[in-house]
Amino acid sequence: MVIIFAISFNGPSSKVSSQLDRMMMNFTALFEDELTGEEACGLDYCSLYLDVEYQSSSTVVLEGKLLRLAEGIIGYTENDLIWKGVDLLKQEGYVIDSVLISGFGTDTNPYTYHVIMSRVANSTYAAE
Repeated sequence: MVIIFAISFNGPSSKVSSQLDRMMMNFTALFEDELTGEEACGLDYCSLYLDVEYQSSSTVVLEGKLLRLAEGIIGYTENDLIWKGVDLLKQEGYVIDSVLISGFGTDTNPYTYHVIMSRVANSTYAAE
């Protein structure tokens, strides 16, 4: 006699997961308000230098160019916006897992950081 059990993956656990995803903080909006918006940054294109590539309730991947244009400076300066974004995520309980650099350092393919951060599932920080 063979007994076959069917397990539904759309049960209560996926509902809890989707509720957490809806409740979590929108880091793109937070960065717009705190770092990359024209009022916060002083320029209307700062969002080009800090972007949320991926976000879930436990993982965030930030992308940002190595260098950026800054107000009052001719040429490029270090992109401090990505590290300010990292600091905001640290305040929310995230830690850096790894930092990758892609690109060739040219105008058409600049060096770009990819910062992978995660939050421990039982973190004391509440998902918002």
